[in-house]
Amino acid sequence: MELTSAAMDSAKILHEMQEILPGLFLSGVIPADSEEMLKEKGITHIVQMTDVRLPRYPGKYLYKVLCVPDWEKTNLIKHFPETNRFIADALGKGGKVLVHCVAGASRSPTIVCAYLMKEQKLKVEEALEFVRIKRPLVGPNQGFMSQLQMYYDIGYDVNTSHTQYRRFLIESMAVERQTFGYINDMVLAQDPMTATAAAAAATSIVPNASSSSSASPSPAESTTTTTNTPALNPARPPVARPAMGRPASAGPRPLKCKKCRRALVSRDAVITHFPGQGQASFQYRKRDGTLHVSEAVQSNISPIQPAVSTTCQSYFIEPIEWIQGLHELEGKISCPKCDSKLGTFSWVGEQCSCGSWVTPAFMLHKGKVDG
Repeated sequence: MELTSAAMDSAKILHEMQEILPGLFLSGVIPADSEEMLKEKGITHIVQMTDVRLPRYPGKYLYKVLCVPDWEKTNLIKHFPETNRFIADALGKGGKVLVHCVAGASRSPTIVCAYLMKEQKLKVEEALEFVRIKRPLVGPNQGFMSQLQMYYDIGYDVNTSHTQYRRFLIESMAVERQTFGYINDMVLAQDPMTATAAAAAATSIVPNASSSSSASPSPAESTTTTTNTPALNPARPPVARPAMGRPASAGPRPLKCKKCRRALVSRDAVITHFPGQGQASFQYRKRDGTLHVSEAVQSNISPIQPAVSTTCQSYFIEPIEWIQGLHELEGKISCPKCDSKLGTFSWVGEQCSCGSWVTPAFMLHKGKVDG
């Protein structure tokens, strides 16, 4: 059977690398493995995106290795700042960069689009159209497209101060917990008590001239292969990284423990959701550990709802620093001061009294806290 012209064109593209911008190339793995082609194009830096694969020529090119699968739930947006810097630094020094995955259709084009969006302040569609002119087979999966849209929505600033991005991270952590049995890099909302203390300390310190003039030097420029380890190692306790939202002193007062009055969670860490159909929504769900990502969290690109439904008997919150046992699938939430039980959590999800299924679920019973 003869190949159609379209199939022949696609096959040809797979064996070539396309120059998207001067010095910035995009391809699949075939050109990346060809030292002859790399030399012909003058490549000096390579962004490699595969599941698990060592650099082919580690001593001859500077690599940025991202071991990421082409899944819709893969958190790729967290890598945008580092890949943008890697590309910009290389081009700024007169180098040439190849960004590649296996087929050059989903993962690597997403990285190239993110760079174009940031550097030229483009919308998703504009960046994608620009790349497709040079490489027509480009088609990021739907999850990556959503992340590119979020990247545009948050002003190309991947930062946990953005509520929208934090909601996405919560969903990503739930998926990772379900897939691997642990969370490799857990991002937690900041304890409002810690935030208040830090703010007070910052305002009480007045830097003197000697301390301000002796700033630490910036790290030396890396000239070695850079890698990103995939979450494929044996299960282990999570590494917690606090998520710095807006200062605890800003906005409405935080939720407090009704018994001891200890501040528990700031209002911007309260997750609202679309109300369900009350008792009519309560159907038998086998607790088999199956992940049911809630509509509220799944639609992390949509605006957050303004208030908690009056039929809800619990507040759903972001996972926060002081909650104990977060490496477990589920558990209880107790006050960090008086140890009274405030609610429960489950990475698989729970059903709210309004009938809505929320995943993951970190619930504080309204009767136990004051809002």
